[in-house]
Amino acid sequence: MSYQASGSVPSEEYNQIWHNCWNTMTTKWDKGDVSPALRELIEEKKWELPSGQGIVPGCGRGYDAMFLASPSLHMVGADLSPIAVDTATKLRDAKGIPSDLVEFQTLDFFKFDVPANKYQVAYDYTFFCALHPSMRASWGARYAEIIAPGGHLIALMYPLSKSEEDRNRGPPFLLSEADYHKVLDANFELIHIDPHCKTHDTRVGEEIITVWRRK
Repeated sequence: MSYQASGSVPSEEYNQIWHNCWNTMTTKWDKGDVSPALRELIEEKKWELPSGQGIVPGCGRGYDAMFLASPSLHMVGADLSPIAVDTATKLRDAKGIPSDLVEFQTLDFFKFDVPANKYQVAYDYTFFCALHPSMRASWGARYAEIIAPGGHLIALMYPLSKSEEDRNRGPPFLLSEADYHKVLDANFELIHIDPHCKTHDTRVGEEIITVWRRK
């Protein structure tokens, strides 16, 4: 199912898209591994993340949450779909990763109870673009609510290009760097941007990795 980028969509109706995808295992966005841009940022560029708690909304099978987890950064992979959460949990266990490093929870990003100390790290990839454009302001406000001052939001922008016939429909919805500035600048400072980051082979020229610090 696809929607026009204009107008708005009831959240419950829109959420059903993702339940249907997981119910039928139609997860075309899943590339089967950690995003190359994130791996490059952490392993090659040695980006230093704050310690504490981290979250990956729309985590799917959980590759990125598992990659970011460490003794100093407990990660939560969150997804609307209990099937996604169960799949990620089984994959974590198969990899032998301890549950005290990363856990997976069935959560609605916009409604769950925020921990008292909030989150020090968040990673967003194929989540912003999956939301209807009418939800973007709420996305930015929610990250400002759940990320502690000084915390980092790693946002891997995608897709930055689409075919002419698809550019006004989604998900995923076409986006730009300006779309992020519009909803983040009030509460976040852009501290890193790499328009030449490594990408999946099928997404060359469609991704830019960024890091935003909570003011």
